[in-house]
Amino acid sequence: MARVPVTRIMLDAAGWQDFRDIYAALLPALGAPDWHGPNLDAVYDALVAGHYRIRPPIVVTVQAVNQASQSMRTYLARLVTVFDDAQAQYGIDARLVLA
Repeated sequence: MARVPVTRIMLDAAGWQDFRDIYAALLPALGAPDWHGPNLDAVYDALVAGHYRIRPPIVVTVQAVNQASQSMRTYLARLVTVFDDAQAQYGIDARLVLA
């Protein structure tokens, strides 16, 4: 059985000030459906249910995190946990890495 190549998505957090900034970048990159909400629960549900057009394995790297606002850095840490939980609980091969 051939291994599926990893889809690598790079996002740039420089200047992000609000949680909506991450979703404005992340959701289109993952190929989220139009009805996808801008919140952590929706990301988890979509990962687990396979609603993204981009299929695992996925590695999303968010660069320039130190240039984002403090509140954005805190929110991104919570988003990392969402990806980690989907992997731990359901074996979803998707990670969010902060750089």
